[in-house]
Amino acid sequence: MGLSVADILKLPILADAKLLAGRKGLDREVSQVTVGEVPDIGDWLTGGELVLSTFFAAAKDPQAQVEFSRKIIKSGAAGLLVKPGRFVKTVAPEIVSLGDRHSFPVVEIPDEVRWTHIIAEISECIVGEHVSLLRRSGDIHQRLLEVVIDGGGWQSIADTTAELLGRPVILQDAFQETLARSAAGDSAALVDKFIAMKHIGEGRAGKDSRGRASLRRRMPLDADAEYPAAVTVPVSVGRDVQGYVTSFETAEPLNDLDLVALESAATVAAVVMGRELARLEAETRLRGDFVDDLLAGEFDAGPTILQRASFLGGDLSRGCLVLIADIDAFGDYIAGQALKEQEVQQIKNRFFGGVIRVIRSYHKDALLTPKSDNVIAFLPPLGDGGDRLMSVVKSTAALIRQTCNELLPGLAVSIGLGRFHASPAATRRAYREAESALQVSQRLGESGAIVTYDDMGVYKLLLGALEEDPEEVRSFYEETIARVEEYDNKHNTGLVGTLEAYLANNRSVATTADALFTHRHTIRYRLGRINDLTGLDVHKSEDQEKLGFGLKAMRLLRR
Repeated sequence: MGLSVADILKLPILADAKLLAGRKGLDREVSQVTVGEVPDIGDWLTGGELVLSTFFAAAKDPQAQVEFSRKIIKSGAAGLLVKPGRFVKTVAPEIVSLGDRHSFPVVEIPDEVRWTHIIAEISECIVGEHVSLLRRSGDIHQRLLEVVIDGGGWQSIADTTAELLGRPVILQDAFQETLARSAAGDSAALVDKFIAMKHIGEGRAGKDSRGRASLRRRMPLDADAEYPAAVTVPVSVGRDVQGYVTSFETAEPLNDLDLVALESAATVAAVVMGRELARLEAETRLRGDFVDDLLAGEFDAGPTILQRASFLGGDLSRGCLVLIADIDAFGDYIAGQALKEQEVQQIKNRFFGGVIRVIRSYHKDALLTPKSDNVIAFLPPLGDGGDRLMSVVKSTAALIRQTCNELLPGLAVSIGLGRFHASPAATRRAYREAESALQVSQRLGESGAIVTYDDMGVYKLLLGALEEDPEEVRSFYEETIARVEEYDNKHNTGLVGTLEAYLANNRSVATTADALFTHRHTIRYRLGRINDLTGLDVHKSEDQEKLGFGLKAMRLLRR
């Protein structure tokens, strides 16, 4: 808190001043002192001024004096010092009443005290307070900066800020996930409640001591509680908000030094976040290059791949299983929501962070890399080798999907899993398997699926054929199922569905009829139409295999 009207009235030059009104407003902060002797003085004030006046502009009209005073109060001035005697004999009772109603100090100054002397002493006092505030602000910022220089992390920043403020402090990322918190005793429950709210952006924009707009936001919590409101400062890196620093008001609002500490914490946090972003970008680029080189066949079975993986924090010396997590239909989501690039990157960062956090909790030696809207994880075997690896990886995948459902409402995440390969030379193959499992799942239109390479069955062959010679797969589809699908579209029949159910139910007409809630004669008729359209016999095993492959080709070609 800066200088108040009460502080100013303690100056020796104002020893004989008399407070006429506004005793409850003596804590108003004084930012500067000015003489006001023109009728429209209220239009020129910016707030926080201590106005000196003799009522020269309204000397002959008591009502004009009242209006003059009203405009000064409305402007946000700190107080009014009046010197009666030369132009007005006394301060009008209406002005005194106005000051009391608005808790606005009105002070009478003896006629013999010169304005120039008052202005000089008050200005010196204000300048001295500003210098002191700057010095103390510098000390606060230096202390927080030293935390970072000494290698302190989020918790150290939160603890130091909480110590400076004497209040709880929370550090959060751009998605309001908690990075660190410093709270003890009863305040811990308040912090938990605030974190659960996740409504930082809904607070009211704050103002500085002169009433100017600030980036701070104030959110009322409970007027009767120990901490009735939260005050949040965004952590900005460049033009992007990367996080938030929050503390809490007591019965008294945060003073200037408190706000300096909060804003300094945000500045220091921005330094750490900027440094972290730069590190992550460099690591992501290097890991992406590793995957590109791996797929391009740049590595042989020698030590190069192991050395490169080790440099990037992963262990491939005992082989690996690959997991790929991908946001389903992310491009369609971006277009549908008309997202800006900054919003897209925020979603990706949240996705990457959530997936990597889960994987690290299970697999400490994994090599992880974000790539486009995927996260690729090369997972080495556990302590007992590869025997339990698949079951643990499936648990990891399930937790990834659950975490992403919480982090990314409205989006689904699918996960492809390859097989474990004990030889480092098979790392490329392990990646291809996970990629194939994911591709098949997405081509089949599945959402939020967890698919292993072994689950793919004959789709393995079809996908390989589709990648090498898509026209051959399309030709096979045209020769088998295409005419059936066209007939369905034209006549609104269910021949494709009937064929799928017939093959799935071990070629039993009765079981198929029960599954489709349809009469057996209808099933037989539909199967006959399929025979006519395809030239294949649904009752012959060789033709059944062709039709089954045709159905699978149809599903893969739909995407």
